[in-house]
Amino acid sequence: MLLLLTSILLNQQAQAVTPSQEQISQFKQLPKAQQQALATQYGVNLSELNQNVNSEKVTNPQVVSSRSVDDAVVTEVDKGLSSATGMQSDGDAKKEGKKARVLKPFGYELFAGSPSTFAPATDVPVPSEYVLGPGDTVKVQLFGKEYKNYELAVDRNGTITMPETGPMQVVGMSFSEFKSFINEQIDQKVIGAKANVTMGELRSIRIFILGEAYKPGAYTVSSLSSITHALFVSGGITEVGSLRNIQLKRKGRVVTTFDLYDLLLKGDTSNDTNLLPGDVVFIPPVGETVGIDGEVKRPAIYELKQTTTAQQLINLAGGLLTTAYPNASKVERLRSDGTRTVVDLDLSKSKNKKIQLQSGDILRVYSVLDEMENIVKLEGHVHRPGTFAFETGLKLIDVIPSITELKANPDLEYGIIVREEPNIRTLSAIHFSLKQALTQPESNANVELAPRDKIYVFAADQSRQLNGLLNRLRAQARLDEPAKTVDITGHVRYAGEYPLTANMQVQDLVKAAYDLKLETDLDYALLKRRDFAKNITEFDVIKLNNAQDLSKTLQPQDKLYVFSINGKRDSMFADLIAEIKSQTNKQNQQKLVSINGQVRFPGTYPLAENMALADLIAAAGGFTESSYMITANLSRFKTNLTDSSEFEIMPISMDEQSLKTTKLEPRDTISIQTIPEWRDHETVTLMGEFKFPGTYAINKGETLAQLIERAGGFSDKAFVDASIFTRSYLKEKEQVLLNDAERKLRRELVSSQINAGDSQNAETVLALLSQLEATKASGRMIINKQQMLDFTTSVKLRDGDTLIVPQINQAVSIIGEVYAPTAQVHNNGWSLDDYIDAAGGFNQLAESSDVYIIKANGRVVSNTGWFGFDTSIAPGDTIVVPTNVDPIPALTIWKEVTSIIYQSTVAVAAVAAL
Repeated sequence: MLLLLTSILLNQQAQAVTPSQEQISQFKQLPKAQQQALATQYGVNLSELNQNVNSEKVTNPQVVSSRSVDDAVVTEVDKGLSSATGMQSDGDAKKEGKKARVLKPFGYELFAGSPSTFAPATDVPVPSEYVLGPGDTVKVQLFGKEYKNYELAVDRNGTITMPETGPMQVVGMSFSEFKSFINEQIDQKVIGAKANVTMGELRSIRIFILGEAYKPGAYTVSSLSSITHALFVSGGITEVGSLRNIQLKRKGRVVTTFDLYDLLLKGDTSNDTNLLPGDVVFIPPVGETVGIDGEVKRPAIYELKQTTTAQQLINLAGGLLTTAYPNASKVERLRSDGTRTVVDLDLSKSKNKKIQLQSGDILRVYSVLDEMENIVKLEGHVHRPGTFAFETGLKLIDVIPSITELKANPDLEYGIIVREEPNIRTLSAIHFSLKQALTQPESNANVELAPRDKIYVFAADQSRQLNGLLNRLRAQARLDEPAKTVDITGHVRYAGEYPLTANMQVQDLVKAAYDLKLETDLDYALLKRRDFAKNITEFDVIKLNNAQDLSKTLQPQDKLYVFSINGKRDSMFADLIAEIKSQTNKQNQQKLVSINGQVRFPGTYPLAENMALADLIAAAGGFTESSYMITANLSRFKTNLTDSSEFEIMPISMDEQSLKTTKLEPRDTISIQTIPEWRDHETVTLMGEFKFPGTYAINKGETLAQLIERAGGFSDKAFVDASIFTRSYLKEKEQVLLNDAERKLRRELVSSQINAGDSQNAETVLALLSQLEATKASGRMIINKQQMLDFTTSVKLRDGDTLIVPQINQAVSIIGEVYAPTAQVHNNGWSLDDYIDAAGGFNQLAESSDVYIIKANGRVVSNTGWFGFDTSIAPGDTIVVPTNVDPIPALTIWKEVTSIIYQSTVAVAAVAAL
């Protein structure tokens, strides 16, 4: 054993003879330690022993690399026709922005390679019938008693020579015969040895590949190569080459022809002849071709070898798909005059299958229709939507037999059946009540179905999804046949457009929208109807609590307006009014009426057919609480539409009978008056030093003195002379002046910024603007103590008046353009100048000549007049130093609002001190 192992390692080391698998197996049975010791002793890598000497990988150059399929022929043939199966014509595809479907010639992709070298392929398996010849190499491995490898070449004499056997004649032997021959020779001449025989490098032959090959030329190939090998290494066949007439030429004569369709369609290689040195593989141009498209297994362009019938072409394409409808097949054909034509072909008939095709024909086999017949469909809020078989007499509850078929919270009052008219394929709709159908199966509510009906069941808590159906109904509309849709808008659950079903009434449209919402105005709804022939819009008043109105039959394009009893209506009528005005002409008067005064929603409303005054009042939401119910004023516009017009004012009695019988005409205006002396509660607020301050409701004509008496009079701390009386409407007027002054100041500020030299003016304007923005109008009205307390001369009160009585104040305020605006305790010995000096004196913006005093009661004392300036200062007075705006002529407005600003300042200060 040791001798054997030593031999293995020595052979491995010398690389003269490769050890056999049996020797390696024996070596591996030794312990690991002994294996490693022997390997170390002889310097052998153990990993090399794990490789089988017979597994040498033959390295061959890459003969062919893949090339793009675009290099193969792609012929666009789908021109001008489209089918129901999704086959698109070139024109149709371009409209949709897609690439047109094309047909490819059959079989060219198989050899769509590009040769990268002219070296022969050596990795071709050697068949047992391979015949040895000069140039072949054989490998003989001896094992047993001796371990040797021989690589022997067949010489020109057809012999090989081994030391153990001597020369041996092998030419003409098959590979299997050769193996048997070598084994016999070794058994006879070498005792204890066996032989393992393989082929080495095979002889190469030189051939020519010509014609319509992708890369024609001379190629060196293996002696095992056949016609298909030659086609492969040359990169395949070009788009103009024939696949059905490939010729093998030897010494100038055609030895055989090869039809690749036999290989591609049948797997038949009987004519795939092996090549000999000097052979020529010639590819002629393609012959006649026909195409087949549609519902076949292999749509493509096929080359004809002989006269071909339609059935034979279908067989070439693998046969028809199960979805094919051969009855509707067509042949596109090129005519001799250069035009194209179409031949209808019913391939369900045997005689048509035998029709002979011409070169350039395209046979199209269409599919069965996607639409199913004799079925009904169920969609919507159900557990098992889908398709059901139709039978004569099938009814609604046969498809929906019980409530358990529906999902939770279904709408049982409204569903629709979409029906297709069989002869014209237009759609119509039928509404149904599933509740009635289930409870009264023998009634008409259990609708009898027709083939291709679609049943829609809706949820109560979801809007109806009917866009597809509505679009189809709109598409069916014609000039004399408007789209069969109706609309409902306003105070309903699911407002929107719905299909007009057979005999549909107003109540059905309400159910289609599920139902009315809470607080719906049941006394007034408006039904809009278009007369397309006359181009006018007509209206009907609908009372939603009136059975006769609810049963009114609807027409195409009707629209129902439903209103909230507490909601305004002008937004819903805006488009209607604009539409009515646009239709007005000599023949169509402007059918609008108006109502104002004491109704809940005054405004302009469409004039409905036979509309009475009661209907208009209902449209306006009814009377208000203060409406005068004896008479109303009707203003009627009369014209002969030629040369005269006038308004007629007439009183209308407000009794129930008159309201119902007074019919309205276009452009009528109704005025509902207010009950005389009707008014809401008016209030006046007393703030400050009263015994009972607060907000008081007043009687008409009540005076301030009377209200003060009701409030218990003043408290002991009241400073009556400094009272501030404000009035709401005065406040509004003052605010208008302040806003106007603010706008003018802003314009002046922009002007000052534009003129770079007016920077000082800009600073002045900015300061005034900041002061103005912080001021809110007070609406103060100056009154004296007598006007407050004398019952005979006291001020009459208005709603919103306010009287503020502050506490006794011993301070004098100095505000305006002084350095330190402040308040000083009143000093009997001080003059006006003393108080101004106490506030730091005039600043640079002060107008010292226009100083004025706002007395405690609000009266302004200034230095204007003939008799001088009364400069006596009393407690509670305010000294105001105004701003000098004379350098800025544009600011004359400031003088107008200065008193408003400072009066407001005083009032705010008084309120803050309470």
